[in-house]
Amino acid sequence: MKAIILKDFGGPSQLVVNEIAQPEVTTGNVLIEIQASGVCHHDLLHRQGRLPKARSGVVLGHEASGIIREIGTGVTQRKPGDRVVIYQRRFCGQCPSCISGRHDLCKALGSPSVDTEGSYAEFISVPAVATVLLPENVSYQQAALASCPIATSLRAVHLSQLKAGETVLINGASGGLGIHQIQLAKATGARVIAVTRNASKAGFLSQWGADEVIISPDSSYSATVWKLTDKQGVNVAIDNTGVSLPETLYAMAQGGRVVVLGNINPRDVSISPGLLIGRRLTVQGSGSATLEEVSQALALISYGIIKPVIHNIINFNDVSAAHQLMETSDISGRIILQGWR
Repeated sequence: MKAIILKDFGGPSQLVVNEIAQPEVTTGNVLIEIQASGVCHHDLLHRQGRLPKARSGVVLGHEASGIIREIGTGVTQRKPGDRVVIYQRRFCGQCPSCISGRHDLCKALGSPSVDTEGSYAEFISVPAVATVLLPENVSYQQAALASCPIATSLRAVHLSQLKAGETVLINGASGGLGIHQIQLAKATGARVIAVTRNASKAGFLSQWGADEVIISPDSSYSATVWKLTDKQGVNVAIDNTGVSLPETLYAMAQGGRVVVLGNINPRDVSISPGLLIGRRLTVQGSGSATLEEVSQALALISYGIIKPVIHNIINFNDVSAAHQLMETSDISGRIILQGWR
């Protein structure tokens, strides 16, 4: 089968098309023919060698949908022909976290391309329990975004306890996470202040529901937030960049809740304990969604409450161009890989 191999750490040219053996379908697993795979910023960090335990010589990708072509021994809940989205991590299914439905907290959690398989390939073999059936009216392109970024954003919104009438700050707003968080926040009944580096994205963000848009090329936006909120600050913030966390904290209201979801430039940042104490702020990290939240994300897509935002659909063979586009352009939404030459 065809697959995109990360030859070595470095630039987009390190992603090459190779012929490799089709994966075996072991007990409890299903073989899926990939129909669409999203390109996440996580993939770029892995390709650059900037993630812990990242390896070269692997297949990247963790945002995927497809068709089940074969089932392994013991699989009863899935059948050939089923349309599915793939959960973005692998879990044990037996620990207290998994049993309680918090698959994202499983200590055996496997990371794609590190200790499990990736989706930049024609086929992938995964545990049947790590698949979710697609509603009939949800396309493969839409479904590729269901687990990450949409369900991941849904988890962050759940953690934030965002309520109708509250004001939420979303930075990195035009990216794959931010643009879906805007939709989720508006569906909750919140006021949304979106932050972007690029002035050309203001209309796009307003179109998707942002009530106010802050243009901040240098990630200095807290003063503007205070003006927009009559010096009250925001109740909730979802920080999709990580490096901007100190600035986000200055934008918070008394008793504000901050959810840190992104880490686009992995490094430490400086935080004032006095600010956390004085404003009684809550700061928590968030990551991948639960299986239940993936199902919820698909339902939201199916009913038209959330619309997956796709910047472009690119052939798998042109994956280097897709990565290059993400690195050099301020894209809006997600890039989807689909089809082979």
